[in-house]
Amino acid sequence: MDEVISSSHAFQQRLADISQQYDRSDICWLPVRHHSPACAAFSLTRLAEFQPDIVLIEGPRSFSQHLPQLQRPEVVPPIAIYQAHSYFPLALNSPEWQTLRWAGEQQLPVQFIDLDSSDQDDEQPQSRWSDARILSSEYSRQLQQSLGCRDRDELWLRLFEQQTFASATDFFRQVLLFCAASRLYYDDDTLAQLGDVAREQQMRASIKAAKQQYQRVAVLTGGFHTSALFDYADETAAISDNADDSYLIRYTDELLDAHRGYDAGMPYPAFCRWLFEQRHSNAADWTLFLLNQMPKLSYIDKQNTFEHLRQLCQLRGVQRASCFDLFDSLGSCLLKQQSSARDYQPWQQQLRGNNLGELPSDSRQLPLVEEVMQRCKQAKLTIGGTSRSHFALYEMTDPQRQRRQLLSQLLVLNLGFASYEHGLGAFYNIHTAGKHESWQYQWTPAVEVALIGLSRQGATLDDIVRQHLTALPTDTLPQLFDKLVLSLQLGIADAVDSQLLQQYIDDCSSIQALTDCFIKLFSLSKHPLFTGATLSDLLAPLWRQLSFHLPALNQLEDAEALQLLLSLQAIARQQQQTLQQPWRERLQWLIGHNPHKPTLWFALKALALDLDNASPAPLLAELQQYSGDHFAVLHALITVVPHWLNRADGLLPVLNHSLEALDDRDFVEQLPKLRQLFCAMDARQIDGISHTLGELNQWQQALNWLNDGISEQAVQQGMALEQQLQQTLTQQGLRAWITH
Repeated sequence: MDEVISSSHAFQQRLADISQQYDRSDICWLPVRHHSPACAAFSLTRLAEFQPDIVLIEGPRSFSQHLPQLQRPEVVPPIAIYQAHSYFPLALNSPEWQTLRWAGEQQLPVQFIDLDSSDQDDEQPQSRWSDARILSSEYSRQLQQSLGCRDRDELWLRLFEQQTFASATDFFRQVLLFCAASRLYYDDDTLAQLGDVAREQQMRASIKAAKQQYQRVAVLTGGFHTSALFDYADETAAISDNADDSYLIRYTDELLDAHRGYDAGMPYPAFCRWLFEQRHSNAADWTLFLLNQMPKLSYIDKQNTFEHLRQLCQLRGVQRASCFDLFDSLGSCLLKQQSSARDYQPWQQQLRGNNLGELPSDSRQLPLVEEVMQRCKQAKLTIGGTSRSHFALYEMTDPQRQRRQLLSQLLVLNLGFASYEHGLGAFYNIHTAGKHESWQYQWTPAVEVALIGLSRQGATLDDIVRQHLTALPTDTLPQLFDKLVLSLQLGIADAVDSQLLQQYIDDCSSIQALTDCFIKLFSLSKHPLFTGATLSDLLAPLWRQLSFHLPALNQLEDAEALQLLLSLQAIARQQQQTLQQPWRERLQWLIGHNPHKPTLWFALKALALDLDNASPAPLLAELQQYSGDHFAVLHALITVVPHWLNRADGLLPVLNHSLEALDDRDFVEQLPKLRQLFCAMDARQIDGISHTLGELNQWQQALNWLNDGISEQAVQQGMALEQQLQQTLTQQGLRAWITH
C-alpha cells in the first residue's frame, strides 16, 4: 500500500522496521480493527494456515471465565461482556468473536491478555477499545483528503473492506502499517495518559508467558497496539491477577453502530454482518444481494442502480460496493430532486439492523435480571424485541394493576426501561381526573447493566424498591403523604407506617399543608388505581385537624385562602352524608367566633348561604352598606360563588350599581380588577352577563364584548399605556384634555 509512505525518511524507515519485525516473527500477529468484516474473515484464513497451539486475544484477563459460554453454539451475537461501566461487544463480524469460536471448534486454549478495569485509571473505560486512535490521527486525516473520502469510516472501507489482497499475511501487514503509521503521531506521554503503556505491558507479559509454554502462538489485538508488542521477550512486568466481576449480556445492532456514538464500532452493523457473511460472493452477486435488502425497490430501480453502482465502483477503483457507494447510487438513480437526510432514512435503517443477541436459557444468571425478566413475562410485557413497546391502561383489572405496578417500580428506579406518557413529574403527581394511561417500555442491555448495579443494594426487586422508598424525605406531612401514594402505586402498601402518618397529621399545624393533603387524598380515593387501599380511612383524621386550624385562614394570601375554601366546599357537597354537616357547622363557627379580613368574612358568609341554597340578597345588602373596597369583596365572591352572577338577586346588580358610582378616572383605575373578575369565564357566561347588563341599564344596542383581532396582551398593554398617559397629563395640569 503506497499510501503509507510519508515524505519523512525517518517515518519511512520506522515503518520498514515494523514490517520486517512482522515478517521475521514466529508469532502469528493479527492486528485488527474491532468489528471489521475483513479482519474477521482474514483472521480465520490466517489461523487455519498457521495452526496455533494457543490463541491470545486483547480483552480483560478475567473475561476468560466466560469462554465456555461464549463458545457454545446456542450463543448468537451481538452480545457483550460488561465490566465496571464498560462493554466489550462481540458481533458476528468481530475478529475476536470469529477467533474464539474457531479456537473452540479446534479445541485450542484461548486467553484474554488485557488489564481488568480495576487495574486502570481510565475514567472512561469504554475508550480502551476505541479505534479513534488510528482513525482520527493526523495520518488518517491526510489519507482521507488525498483519497477524497468523506470520513474515517469510508477511508477504512476503501482501503481494507473493498479491496482484494494476495494473502491473509499481506492483508494484516497492510493493516499493521496503517495502524503503526497512525501510532507514530502519538508521543509516549500521550500514550501513558491514554492507559496504553500499562495495558501493553500486561499484554507483552502475557505473550511472553504463553510463548514459554506453547510453541505456536497467535495474538489478536487492536492494530494500534500490535507494533508495541513485538518486544514481548524483554518485558519484566508481572502479570496482574486482579479479576473484576463481569457479566455476559445480550447486545443490539443499534448499540454497535459507529454512527450512534460507539467509538469502536463500524458504520451500519447489519451491512457489516452481510459483508462478512457474503465474503465469498463475487462483486456482482454482492451488489445484487445489497439491492435485494433495500425496501421498496422495483425491478427497474434495482436494474438502474445495479449498473450505476458497478460503474461507480470501477471509477473509484474498488472491488466491492460499500454502504457509501450504495447510498450514492441510490440517491443518483432514485432521488430526482435535491435530496435530504430524511430520504435516506429507510435505507440507513435497513443497513443499521435491529438484531438482538441470544444467550442460552441455562446461562449464568445475572443478579436481579432473571427475576425482573420473569416478572415481565408474568405481566405479559414484551421484552424480546429491539423496538419500544406500548402499554395502554384502560381498565384497572388485577392483571392490569400488576403490570402497572411493575412498570412503576422500574420507572422510579430510573433503569431506562419504562416511560410514563406525561413524564416522571406527572407520574409522581398523578392526574386524578384521568383514568386512562399510556406507557412505553423497552428492554435494552443498559437495563440489564442497571439491574446488575442495583443488585448490590438488595437481593430482590422489592427489596430495592423498599430501600428507594426509605430514602425519600419525610420531614413534613406532604412528603410523608406523597411517599404513601407512591408506595401504593409501587405495590408496597406497608412502606409507610399508619401510626407514624397519624402522628404527622396530629402534629401538623400548617393549614395549607393540611388542605393540600386532604384535597389530594379525597381525589385519589376516587381513582380506580387506589380501589381497596386505605386512603379513605385518613379522610376523617385529616378533616378534624384541618377544621381545628381553619381559623388560620387570615394568615394566607387572599387568593390562596379563597381557593382553599372553594375546594373544601366542593368536597363537602360531594360527601353530603359525611362532610356536609361538619363543614356547615365549621363555617358558622368561623363566621361567628373568628375575626377575618372583609374579603374572607364575605366569602365565608357566601359559602354558608350557598351550602343551604339560601338567597344571597341579605349578604349583598350588607355589601352595599360596606364602606371599604367593593371590588375586592366582589372578586372574592365571584371566586367562591361565581354562579351568583346568573341570579336576578345575585352579584351582577351589585356590581352594576358599584360601577355607576365611579367617575371616569376611578373606572379606569378599577378596570384591571374588573377584567380579572371575568378572565376565568367562558364565552357563553360572558355573553349572558353582557345580555343581563343590557337589560339592567336599558341599553338600546346589545353590548359588543368581543374585540375581534385584539389579543389579551394588546388589551393589557393598552390599559397600562392609558393609565400612564392619564398620570402624565394630570401631573402636567392637562387633565382637561381627557375629560371629554
